[in-house]
Amino acid sequence: MVELFALVRDPRKRRGVRHRCAAVLTLMVLAVLCGAGNFRQAADRVAEMPQAFLAAAGARAHPVLGVRLTPSRDTIRRLVEAIDAPAVDLLVCRWMAARLIPDGGRLGVGLAVDGKTVRNSGGGASPDAKLFSAMRHDTAVVIGQVQVPADTTEVTQIEALLGPIQVAGMVVTADAAHPNRDTAEYLTGRGADYVFTVKGNKPSLLAAIWNRVPTATADTATHVEEEHRNGMIIRRWMWTADADGVDFPAAAQVFRLRRDTYNLSGQRISKEIIHGITSLSADDATAGQLAGYVREHWGIENKIHWVRDVLFAEDHQHAYTGHAAHGMALLRNLALGLIRLAGHTKIKQVLERNHGNKTLIPALLKASRP
Repeated sequence: MVELFALVRDPRKRRGVRHRCAAVLTLMVLAVLCGAGNFRQAADRVAEMPQAFLAAAGARAHPVLGVRLTPSRDTIRRLVEAIDAPAVDLLVCRWMAARLIPDGGRLGVGLAVDGKTVRNSGGGASPDAKLFSAMRHDTAVVIGQVQVPADTTEVTQIEALLGPIQVAGMVVTADAAHPNRDTAEYLTGRGADYVFTVKGNKPSLLAAIWNRVPTATADTATHVEEEHRNGMIIRRWMWTADADGVDFPAAAQVFRLRRDTYNLSGQRISKEIIHGITSLSADDATAGQLAGYVREHWGIENKIHWVRDVLFAEDHQHAYTGHAAHGMALLRNLALGLIRLAGHTKIKQVLERNHGNKTLIPALLKASRP
């Protein structure tokens, strides 16, 4: 990690710098692995690190006493605000992608793309920062993230996000904001497939899908599954049809997914119906596999955005200036990726354990290696 951050250009003036950029960013990641959600907490967690950790991270040694010194809260804050966050994010995402074991399945690994607005990051008259991310379904690791310019939306940033990623053979999943011709042509042109959900913001496409899928009755469903989770029963029905006559680039199948949620006594709590389109043919993916792509797409909300909001209070901070919102988000993505690659799924528990016993961190970092 120190070698990774050594590639980051230090934006500070050389005169007066007491803590190297690579050391500060490495210690910041260790602090986030201990649950630090803001700069004050990060400085506190870093100050608690054992001397061996500080030495390994390259922290500055006292010229007389020889002990390793830790950066202050203001030093951490100024550096995170000043770094070239887009360039560092690209560097970190490439590093994380290189640590992933290639998927060996017949179907392409899913890649979910979705945007998240960081609340309270605009600083008054400026709009809040919006980050557009790509997360692999199988590992829940973010391997791409860009900041969306204030004068546009995430829909126009698909090439900026996926350009550095080897998407050939992957299945890109996206919500109803993304099913447009340019995106579909870009993905298939790079050798990827797509699974898009479609809603009323695309009325012509939604109507074409509606006319193709079978009538939604139990005997026409091509896939049915039931899941018991969190004290609820979730039933899913899937109807699929070929996309003949649907004017959309590389469209092979259309589908309707109905999801009913019941309590344990059998009373229905909610019903949701989703329509979609995909470039995967019936020979490429069954109805059950398509339903899996749709379900796993929401991992980017549940496993990334929700975790950053709830465990790190990302939307409740008011200290975002400069590139701080993007910089903190990329550090959180990195820490979450390391935790998940180490085989852990209970993120809060891992953060609490690391905070209580920081000697657990080296084993976690070692376990995250491929």
